Amino acid sequence: MAVEKMYFINVAGPLKEIDAFVINNIIPFEIQLVRAFSILDSVKGLMPFDVYNPYDILLKKVSVLCKDLNINTTFIDEEVHDALDFETVEADLDEHIGVMDTLIQRKQDIEAQIDHKEQIKKQIIPIQGLDVEVDKLFDLDFMKFRFGKMPKESFQRIEQYNENLELIVIEVFREEDDVFLMYFMPNMVRGEIDSLFASLYFTRIRISEEVKGYPKEALYAIEKELGSLREELEQINDKINNFSVIHQERISKLYGIIHKLNHIFTVRTYAVHSLETFYITGWIPHSQLNDFVNKMKVSDAYSFLVEEDETIKRLTPPTKLKNNSFFKPFEALVAMYGIPSYHELDPTAFVGITYLLMFGVMFGDVGQGFVIALLGYLLFKKSGSALGHIAIYLGASSMVSGLFYGSIFGNEELLRHVLPFIPMINPMEHKTSFLAIAIAFGVILIIIAMILNMINSIKNKKIGRFLFDRNGLVGIVVYFSILYVVLAKVFVLETTLLPAILLIIISFGIILMSHPLQKFLESRKEFLPEDKTGFFIESAFELIETILAILSNTISFMRVGAFALNHVGLIIAFHMLSDMVAESSGGVGSLLVMIFGNVLIIALEGLIVGIQGLRLEYYELFSRFFEGDGSEFKPFLAIKKVKA
Repeated sequence: MAVEKMYFINVAGPLKEIDAFVINNIIPFEIQLVRAFSILDSVKGLMPFDVYNPYDILLKKVSVLCKDLNINTTFIDEEVHDALDFETVEADLDEHIGVMDTLIQRKQDIEAQIDHKEQIKKQIIPIQGLDVEVDKLFDLDFMKFRFGKMPKESFQRIEQYNENLELIVIEVFREEDDVFLMYFMPNMVRGEIDSLFASLYFTRIRISEEVKGYPKEALYAIEKELGSLREELEQINDKINNFSVIHQERISKLYGIIHKLNHIFTVRTYAVHSLETFYITGWIPHSQLNDFVNKMKVSDAYSFLVEEDETIKRLTPPTKLKNNSFFKPFEALVAMYGIPSYHELDPTAFVGITYLLMFGVMFGDVGQGFVIALLGYLLFKKSGSALGHIAIYLGASSMVSGLFYGSIFGNEELLRHVLPFIPMINPMEHKTSFLAIAIAFGVILIIIAMILNMINSIKNKKIGRFLFDRNGLVGIVVYFSILYVVLAKVFVLETTLLPAILLIIISFGIILMSHPLQKFLESRKEFLPEDKTGFFIESAFELIETILAILSNTISFMRVGAFALNHVGLIIAFHMLSDMVAESSGGVGSLLVMIFGNVLIIALEGLIVGIQGLRLEYYELFSRFFEGDGSEFKPFLAIKKVKA
């Protein structure tokens, strides 16, 4: 439940060795870089680096090459040697791209030729039965011909026009609905004849001038050429596949190298330089500091300075949460609300404990909890999701509560016979007690939340907030006073309530003047605003909201007990439905009803209970002590090395 302490580092070194420095002294450690120009802007002679990144082009080129060779770049990464430079990598990559581009260009040319020849083949097939040299038809001076098809009905009408027109129609062959034909006409009347055939739905099929001789001979020649082209295409594909097999490992390495060099180059967007020296600044956590310092001392080429976080006035340190492996997944729930500021308590452990307790009480069942834990485990193994990890804990919490409820998949008899030594209770038999305990649990959590707010106030040196905030010392006083009055009335205690009532009145007065009092402690002379009337009206409404919040926040925790009763009630409802089905459909129908009921409860009620638990955390607890306005620690790390 802590935020790790940060230190600010300043590093200078030879300009030509910036990449080597990043590889050896930045990437191995968790360091969040800070734009050095914002720190060293008053130092003369320093300038930012040129933002142009030459590796962007190389990365695009190698990505295209990997795509052509079906190389999965998701799992590629390689170590980068210190001496590796841009020119060496570019030359190596261009050599591979040149060979691959030649093969791909030839493949595309052959595919285009095959497509062209296939189109000519389709033109020849309908006229392959003609005993005419097709190319000679293109050389007629006074006659024109057309080849195509038209519907059978239209072809029958041609005979009516054929007697009065200078027209020769030759039927080539027929299909089910169409007639393929050729017609010849004098050149001088071709416009009239073409218009006539167009009106009869004639579709022209153009014959390429590349077709020579008789159709059968031309078709044979085309098929022979296609065979040769397909054979050459197969050879080209084999060369591409062989190239991929032979050079895949090297190209994968090139991709990893370029990707990492591109990543390393981005450090220049944070650094500044003079004519001969680079300067890099950033935050490093305490756990990494000693190793970093020892590594820096190895070489005399670099100079560095480590500063305490308090000395850096212009920057706020980033937040790096420090939790053990058990509470680590709950950081995701905290992050959904906000990142703790550097001088704020990390509420992760608090959330982990309270959320598990609330979920277990609201959703107690050994069998259903086991299913939730199993589903969470499967999700966690598949994706590494923090949600899956949390679901494992929630399922375990549900199982523990289920033991004391004596419930396994809604059956409340089995565990009582198998484990008689465990004290088990039925929530439905203790409704009032459950609701009262839930409220008492809420009271304890609200008080803890107020204490956490006071601790945060001390850490941030806000004494006014510690004393006068409605969730500070005065808030705790008024909360305890109200509890005392309420309990005295509920249990009819013979005690005087006057001191408690006076404390409540005084505390409300302090809360009413909370903001001016806080400003007064911060040594502000004008601690009252100019618009005093508006201020008191606004403060009065805030006071009313505080009174309502005290009541509503406390009562809200009644839902912890209410959902525990609701869970049992749903199980009872499905048991009753199961018994009704058993009377009419037998044991199979009854079993199916219970299976459906458990699935519905796990899916629907499990989700609702999870959301309600988060609501209590965020609105009833976090709002009292947690601001969540910090910035997440984002170190400049190496690209993860993952193998497929």
